[in-house]
Amino acid sequence: MAEGKYAQNLVTIPFHRTPDGALFAIGGDKMGGLDLHIIYACAYRTGITGLSTKPHVHSYDEAVFFIGTDPAHLDELGAEVEISIGEPGKEEKYTFDRPTVLVAPKGLYHCPIVTKRIEKPYVCMAVSLTPRRSD
Repeated sequence: MAEGKYAQNLVTIPFHRTPDGALFAIGGDKMGGLDLHIIYACAYRTGITGLSTKPHVHSYDEAVFFIGTDPAHLDELGAEVEISIGEPGKEEKYTFDRPTVLVAPKGLYHCPIVTKRIEKPYVCMAVSLTPRRSD
């Protein structure tokens, strides 16, 4: 990494593969104490996507981005995804096939995420407004 007055503002992203498919997770401890945690993963197959197999809720706000990977067609997701939102037993299922963001204010139950159909890998990125996740 370069040295200089603002060198601490550039953080090398810790990319790696894990059994759950996450490519990186980085929290406030690595980002100068920001109240921010990011999980970035690519979905390659159908089935449950991500770590959350059950509905869960956070004590912090979170946004989960579903983004296509074809640079010539960023308006396409390349997959059909289903997500459950709402309290267990009262949840509603939503299906989408376009780039989408789930806005989950603290207290909103969400998940699991299920990839129903896939033509191209897509990115699933959770941005949580907390320096460290509790799940």
